[in-house]
Amino acid sequence: MTAASDEYALQVHRAYLRAMRAVIRRELQPQLDVRGELEHELAEVERAIAALPDDPAVRPMRALARALGLDDDLVELVWASVALAANPPMRVHAEQLDDRAAFGMTPTLFARMVELPPDRARALGFAFVADHPLLRRGLLQAGDVDRVPSAWTLAPARELVAHLAGQPRGERDGALLAVPGAVIHDEAQRAAVTSIREPLTAGVPVALFVEGPPLTGRRTAVALASRRPVLGIDLSRAPSVPALAAQLRALHRETLLGDALPVIAGVDELAGDGARDERAQMIRQFVDDLAGPVVLVSSRPGLDLGTRTPTVRIAWPVPDVATREALWLSQGADAEAARALAIQYPFGAGAIRRAVESARLLNAGRGTPDLGELMAGVRHNIAEKLGTLADRITVKQSWADLVLADDVLAQVRGLSGRVRHAHLVYEQWGYRAKMPRGVGVAALFSGPPGTGKTMVAGLIAAELGLDLYQVDLSKVVSKWVGETEKQLATIFDAAEAGHALLLFDEADALFGQRTADVKGANDRYANLEVNFLLQRIERFGGVVILTTNLDTAIDKALKRRLAAHIVFPHPDDDERALLWQRLLSTDGAPLSHDLDFRTLSDRFPRMSGANIRNAALSAAFLAAAEGRATIDQATVIAAARGEYLSMGQVLSTTVAHGL
Repeated sequence: MTAASDEYALQVHRAYLRAMRAVIRRELQPQLDVRGELEHELAEVERAIAALPDDPAVRPMRALARALGLDDDLVELVWASVALAANPPMRVHAEQLDDRAAFGMTPTLFARMVELPPDRARALGFAFVADHPLLRRGLLQAGDVDRVPSAWTLAPARELVAHLAGQPRGERDGALLAVPGAVIHDEAQRAAVTSIREPLTAGVPVALFVEGPPLTGRRTAVALASRRPVLGIDLSRAPSVPALAAQLRALHRETLLGDALPVIAGVDELAGDGARDERAQMIRQFVDDLAGPVVLVSSRPGLDLGTRTPTVRIAWPVPDVATREALWLSQGADAEAARALAIQYPFGAGAIRRAVESARLLNAGRGTPDLGELMAGVRHNIAEKLGTLADRITVKQSWADLVLADDVLAQVRGLSGRVRHAHLVYEQWGYRAKMPRGVGVAALFSGPPGTGKTMVAGLIAAELGLDLYQVDLSKVVSKWVGETEKQLATIFDAAEAGHALLLFDEADALFGQRTADVKGANDRYANLEVNFLLQRIERFGGVVILTTNLDTAIDKALKRRLAAHIVFPHPDDDERALLWQRLLSTDGAPLSHDLDFRTLSDRFPRMSGANIRNAALSAAFLAAAEGRATIDQATVIAAARGEYLSMGQVLSTTVAHGL
């Protein structure tokens, strides 16, 4: 037996005897001999309690009372609630004193049991009018809170009962973070672990933000730095206010009962909600209530919750290439694949583990996943993060299908080479140290519709072995303040981790010119969104391509941050003729010998590559529908006339008559 279990047994029995005594005192003809024996037994129990060592380290209730500032009456109320929950015979007597005892201890029932003087009974009832720590920290759970506080039924949390009894704890509410057997960190990450440890061991309240990309081992680093158990919750798994309230109560309880370090991950969820959001207020109250440190894990730097508690921020870095290679090897990748993946994907341990697990599922147990299967595992996880905010685009064309002026094609090739050789220049040659922010590549493609901007973005992605994700602006842009920034942060974080190429079509809808003449909230929030995008693109480590039909609408500050601005002009006569030839020709298309691509170029001068592709496809379907043996000039002209009219163009007399 321990001091904790001894006190538990004595206190539960004491509460039982008190309830029995209160019942006997209410009898019209009390049994004096029974009452005398009861008083004698109660006195012995109280002497045994008084003889216990006065050491909070071995008497859990003493430690709780000190931490929460509980007076003697509140301490005894907690013991009475525990006894009523854990000792079935006590319920029989308690229900004779209060018919609500079947649902838990009430302040009224407790006052009757111990015969509290009126002033102390009033003080006890008043304690629960406010938001008492026993309730806020989930140690006692109140029922029927619509009634007056003195009639509330108070039931102890099962964790509290086990803690006071000195029994082994069951499964905790929250995720107990353990340090893996083998942790692979680079020098910068080891330094960050030391930086995390220092404020955690200072013995004072602190809100410690650990900021870095998701799935890079941020929570593992906290567990490694902490000298006590680490218990975490994830805001992304508690989307509703009631769910979050329950998790915070459980976390609060564990900081008291298990001396756990609380960790709140996913605080990025609050980034766009504003300081008045109810969830942000709950987190702020939780942080300010604690008498010790709390860790907040975020992928967005500088998030401010407005707490009174002093704040410390630690940047958690992505591991370097050599460490990433070691992480891939530790998960079973072969040496060649590990090296290639380490260079291409700036992943941490968590992301690598998830990618390998996905690859093994795709592999279906056919041995060690190869490079292609591992890259597919990466792709599946990136798609999950992006959700419905961006669509993966599969490019079916090749460079042979592209028709561009030589100078424009040279610019495109230069942009592709900048991405291909980034590791050599920035890492091996050391030019990363010269870069003030990110080392990603951002480019603007401008020009009329249908001139190949989106196609070129896809060809670059395919050549570099990247997945192309086209951002769906209709799902990103929100009328709610801060929501657009939150969605964009999700997109950039996922693309950077997966080294995907991001495509913003019609980018002027997001990257428009900021206005100096702010006339209302809409102008102010629009400026904030552009400011966020400028900062995020500067920090971006991946590839982002913006396309626009009107480059003058793009903010000038953004243009200064671009690696390239490539203008796609309308095709000239020769380029249009070549486009007609390439887009009509396939391996199986029955083309007529009378096709004159130069004539088609001359008769439809306003057509771009996209318009010519539409006309070529329409001509093929028209020939098939009419049962023609070949796709001849007349059929193509008829299809081109329809496309030209749909463009809003006026047909010349010659074209209008199909000549």
